Amino acid sequence: MKFVTYGNKDNKSLLFIHGLASSANLCFGGLLPYLKDYYVILVELDGHCPSDENDLNSMGEEISKIENYILKNLKGNLYGLCGFSMGGTLAVDLISRGNICVEKVLLDAPITAELGWKAYPYTQAFIIGTTMIKKSISIPKFMIDWLMGKDNDSVIEMTYKKISKKSIKNVCKYIFHYQINENLRNFHKPVLFWRGRQEQVPEISQDNLMKYLPQMKVEIFEGMGHGQYLHEHPAAYAEKLKVFFND
Repeated sequence: MKFVTYGNKDNKSLLFIHGLASSANLCFGGLLPYLKDYYVILVELDGHCPSDENDLNSMGEEISKIENYILKNLKGNLYGLCGFSMGGTLAVDLISRGNICVEKVLLDAPITAELGWKAYPYTQAFIIGTTMIKKSISIPKFMIDWLMGKDNDSVIEMTYKKISKKSIKNVCKYIFHYQINENLRNFHKPVLFWRGRQEQVPEISQDNLMKYLPQMKVEIFEGMGHGQYLHEHPAAYAEKLKVFFND
């Protein structure tokens, strides 16, 4: 795991955690020109780091590494925590543990749901899809429409092609059988939840999280699939971020 920083450390800190089978730069690189007034930290998770090719073996290990970084380098205080997809799941874990202080949290389509038997077909679809992308094979439209939202090419363009099957399996086993920590009820700071209208699992996650975070505000983007608003509209995405963090 690596942490890449941008900007003045005296500014408000924003830490971003990317999604599965993507990378910090593929997810959030487009936001950087619009966030120059912040101290931005991009997390490059194990198994997703171009300069360190390894596997992501344990989501628990990833959570601990991020938490330790914040404790050591930011004295345990983070202004903004932003997670997309798997990164949103990790963000929920971080605030559930209660070991760091976070002022505001953005959750973009996190996966916080127990999918039961559906976890297997979702995992297999993810593995097959990423394998086809690696081999430059066109993915059937019905698969993209079902898994990521209709006509959503963003997920293909955001794919980290060196991701291993082992890393995908390890992550899917965790996020598709996710159990929310009861300690999440103790987090009372502002939380903003974003998702595209066409996203299925994040909609379930939204309902689950509302039971623990009654203060959470939700915004749904019409006509958007998984990661689509982030990838296709970085300037608008960043402006919405700044409104939330400056409010």
